[in-house]
Amino acid sequence: MTNGGKFWNVANLTVAVLGLFAAVGGAGIAIVQGWPPLLVGQNARFSCQLQPDTQRGGDVWTVMYRHDKGQQPWLKMVTTLGGDYTPVRRCQIISESLNSYRKDGLIRLAYRDEPKTPNQYVICAKTKFSGEGCPLLVTLKPGSDTEAYNAMRDMTENLLNGGNAVYQNSEGKLATSKFSQASPEIDLTPFLAEEDRIAGSNSAK
Repeated sequence: MTNGGKFWNVANLTVAVLGLFAAVGGAGIAIVQGWPPLLVGQNARFSCQLQPDTQRGGDVWTVMYRHDKGQQPWLKMVTTLGGDYTPVRRCQIISESLNSYRKDGLIRLAYRDEPKTPNQYVICAKTKFSGEGCPLLVTLKPGSDTEAYNAMRDMTENLLNGGNAVYQNSEGKLATSKFSQASPEIDLTPFLAEEDRIAGSNSAK
């Protein structure tokens, strides 16, 4: 192959990669068959990454949270979710929602039923501004209260017990959270960076 041919191939590969970034400017993630994911906007508090899932094998798209001690996995995109979104798209939507909720003072994750739809449960995110409400984060597959509990437990296992590694919070201390069917909420305060702990406290109401 001549140098001209090599240059042509490199130039076209560069154009293709730039085109992918342009095409997914809104979504923030591009995936090319056989290539690692190209992540955009990793400076956001919440982003998506492929993470090993030693409980089930393989890799799973995971919502990651960034604080001053690094990044930690929060929510795994397991198969107990409803809707027709791909795992990577669902991960991106949840990340965008959490980035929005944190501005209002994100404090807890919970699951609740959806009053308008029988046997439908959702995972929701409480903030300092939401009061008794719990804004929707992700819709689960239709099922029972027990199935909703199991789905949230599976998604949030890194928050509940540190997953397969010691989970350190923004102060470098071990952080875990209690969660049960009797008390179906996860306190997020131990996991948050200082900036997010005070978010929503002094904002205009």
